[in-house]
Amino acid sequence: MKKTFFFLVATILFLNIAQAQTGWINYKIDNKLSIKVPAEPTKLDENSVFVKTKDSSVYVIAVVDIFKLAGLDSATIASQSPTVEFANSFKNGMLGKMPGSTLGDVTIGKWKGYTCYNMDGGNASSKLKIYTFMLFIGTKVYSVMTILPENKNTKEKDAYFNSLVLN
Repeated sequence: MKKTFFFLVATILFLNIAQAQTGWINYKIDNKLSIKVPAEPTKLDENSVFVKTKDSSVYVIAVVDIFKLAGLDSATIASQSPTVEFANSFKNGMLGKMPGSTLGDVTIGKWKGYTCYNMDGGNASSKLKIYTFMLFIGTKVYSVMTILPENKNTKEKDAYFNSLVLN
């Protein structure tokens, strides 16, 4: 039992150290969340910022207030966000803004007690892979996305997603 516990702790420490990105900066999304990004993000629109690296990797952060957008309060979001129908409506909304792209099934889960979605997809004509993590806190949905060239290693994508923290 002690050996198993030690192995588990050592593995977790190794993974955290191995995934740390040197030179990345801490970006405070808002008073709830922060994430590490490779450079200072550029504003994309009123809800989104992004970073594009020299190797054509793109890191996107978006925050949308669902109450302002659709009039849904936090209680309604909390009860509906764990459903497949609600998740698929978000997926379809994203696809409407991503011509030529595909997204696989939505995996619904929990992160720090909040409902979250994971979706992977791509754009065959552009030879890109798309990875999305969405998190519902109160009336807001937070989305972090990575768009990578097809042949790009996902190590930095994993570090990006794993660097998300509650403030």
